[in-house]
This record gives sequence, structure tokens and C-alpha cells, in this order.
Amino acid sequence: MKKLILKNRWFLLSYSIFFTTCIILLSIYSKPDLHILLNKANAPFFDFFFKNITHLGDGTMIGVLGVVFLFIKFRSAIAFLLGSIPAAIVVNIFKKVLTHDMYRPSKYFELFESYKLHLVEGVKLHSLQSFPSGHTATAFSVFLMLALVTKSNVGKLLLFFGAVVVAYSRVYISQHFMEDITVGSIISVVLMLAAFYWVQRWHKPWLDNSVLTTHTQSK
Repeated sequence: MKKLILKNRWFLLSYSIFFTTCIILLSIYSKPDLHILLNKANAPFFDFFFKNITHLGDGTMIGVLGVVFLFIKFRSAIAFLLGSIPAAIVVNIFKKVLTHDMYRPSKYFELFESYKLHLVEGVKLHSLQSFPSGHTATAFSVFLMLALVTKSNVGKLLLFFGAVVVAYSRVYISQHFMEDITVGSIISVVLMLAAFYWVQRWHKPWLDNSVLTTHTQSK
């Protein structure tokens, strides 16, 4: 595990800074005050940008990338699915069972605060199941897995920023609070690292094949 962490330190160190920053902000500000502070930083360009980039956190991304990895290496596909699917399950247990009645920002401010949120036109806002953020969990599963199989350190860093941008989009469009994306991210990072490390230790040569190489060998 130490070797895996060192190899991916550009992503993981950056994530540590991001996670620590989130914890500090959450300890300084109340949940609504922090959301108001972030909500005030808006512009038409960012409305358009975050409204569209947030879809990279859709659950369908897990299926798409899972299929793509089958054409690259079975080991990667299995590791990705063993990390992302349990993360999605954990998130949904919280969202739909343990914290089902936690309000999303739009509903929270409608009921408890006098501040009028800046809302992005065309975004269908939900009322409940705010904690944690499923889109953030998916984004970190996808981008971390890509970072784990990428050799370039610069590539790993860019993938980290990709995950953060998608995560922050959920706050920008007021689908989630900062605490939601913070917890969503850590769930995925921990489970994806554990899954990748575990599968890498499987001494099965066929796992390093893909759909393409298997098809070629069968001819």
C-alpha cells in the first residue's frame, strides 16, 4: 500500500490538502453560512460550466468506464467496479436510509434561512437526501481510478482537479452542501484505493488481458 500511495502522491497529496481545507472551513463556518459564502461567488459563465460539468458525476459514468476498462485490462475493470460499486452502495445507504430526511440547500434555505440563493437556470433541484453527495463519490471513483492507471504525474494532478471541479459543481448549483461533497469524496477515495491495492495482488495472469487480447488469442 505504501508503494501505491507514493506512486500516486500527486493525486493523493493534493486530495489531502483539499480534504483538510474542507474540514477547516466546516469547522469555522456553519453549514448555511459556508454555503452562502460560496453561493455569492457566481457568474453566467460558471452557471453554464458547472451546470454541464456536473454530469461527469452521473452514475452512468461507472458503467461507461467499467466497459472501457474491459478493452484495456480486466484487472483494471474489476478493481474499478470493486471500488466504485461499494462506494455507491455506502452513499445510498446514507442517503436513502440513515440520513434520508436531510434537506438539500434549496429546501433548507426555503425553510430556515432568509437568504435568497443564486440558482442556476435549468437545474432541477431536489429537496431531500442531501448527505453525502453521490455525484461527488462517482467523480472521485472515476478520476482516481484513471489516475491510478496513468503513469504521468501531471496527468494524475489534472485528474485530481477534474474530480474537485465535478464535486464543487454540486455545491455551485446548490444540489449539495460542502459537508456532502467532503464525505462523498472520502468514501470513494478510501474504497477505490483499497480495491485497487487488493486486485493488484491477485496473481492471475489472465487479468492482465483484455477483451481485445483475449479475442486475438482465440483466433
